[in-house]
Amino acid sequence: MIDIDFSIIGDPTPTLEQTLRDFEAERGIHVNLSTQTWENAWHELLMWGLYGQGPDVSQVGSTWATSLMSMNSVRPFLEHEIRSFGGSHVFLPQCWQSTQDPASFAISSLPWTSYTFVLAYRRDLLEKAGVNLQGAFLSAESLLETASALQKSGVARPWVIPVDPNYIDTLHFIASWVWASGGDFISQDGRHVAFNRPATITAMTHFFELLRFSNGLPLPLGEDAALDYFLRGEAAMTIVGAGIAYEWLRAKNLPPEFVQNIAFAPVPGVPWIGGDNLVIWKNSRMTLEREHAALELTAYLVQASVQERYANAEDVGLPARHDCLSALPLPQHSLTRAVNLSLRAGRCYTPVNLWGKVELQLARALGEISTRVIKGGDPVSVVREQVSTQVSWLEMLLR
Repeated sequence: MIDIDFSIIGDPTPTLEQTLRDFEAERGIHVNLSTQTWENAWHELLMWGLYGQGPDVSQVGSTWATSLMSMNSVRPFLEHEIRSFGGSHVFLPQCWQSTQDPASFAISSLPWTSYTFVLAYRRDLLEKAGVNLQGAFLSAESLLETASALQKSGVARPWVIPVDPNYIDTLHFIASWVWASGGDFISQDGRHVAFNRPATITAMTHFFELLRFSNGLPLPLGEDAALDYFLRGEAAMTIVGAGIAYEWLRAKNLPPEFVQNIAFAPVPGVPWIGGDNLVIWKNSRMTLEREHAALELTAYLVQASVQERYANAEDVGLPARHDCLSALPLPQHSLTRAVNLSLRAGRCYTPVNLWGKVELQLARALGEISTRVIKGGDPVSVVREQVSTQVSWLEMLLR
């Protein structure tokens, strides 16, 4: 039996562990699984890319894939191999976009999972405030109006999200506001910054104005702490990852009346779509047998039956294939409707080779804005100041 090495980010879920056992039984290939933390994964992946001493297959953030491609360290997938997986058309277009090297157009990763965020809200509190749920979250402006109505009705904290310079997902939240305004972070050719344009600055300001409705929060406020405010009934609205939201609905430790009162909607604007991709490192080519085994594992993990298993599991994983979205649980619940709408109508970042570095820098800057605004800073002036400090450095990086 041949052994291959597979790295993932985070702890393995029971579903993945069972999937790998099934793969070994069916294919006669043993998978040595190793884990990385989200804090260290990017640095470790870069080191593997530089020195060619990594595993055979790795999970990578979809926004990181193009940077690894530019290092010439991952094995491209051939056209006939892609056809054998079902072809590019079986994947969500936004997920497939992240697989392509913007310079060579080679396909050097495959979509494994998708991901998006949704808006969670307390239905009972919005109804008490007289908010029309049909239009409460359609735009940045309507969300601000909803938060104001909640505050006027006596809700002490209408809005809560993580506030921490090290919380990278702030960038993914704000992308929805930016894209809805017609703005962007990077130009389409990937050579210039675009977040200093008026439409983008206005959109970011609208996002940060919501922090006026987050009263009395301790700083820094991480993701778990922010979501706990919502779960304890101390905030009326938040943004949450779809996977976590499914955990809430299936949790047995939450009061039934609370679960009945929470509902979900797509994030206003154009939802961000991310997820994870699979890459095969070039060091897997040490032997033809090892390379073929790595290719077999990758193909197995993206096939429809396995993607449906992720979607149906207790630890719900959003599929990267659009033909598997129907396997998501709770099909009539507002959460699944919001997830489906987001995955079909959302978009991903413009692929650029240095996006991993750009993403980290922007996320930290946005986290700093959050901290300053919640401490009383004027959103307009703080946004403009932070944007101006980032432009020159990132412009040089992209060129």
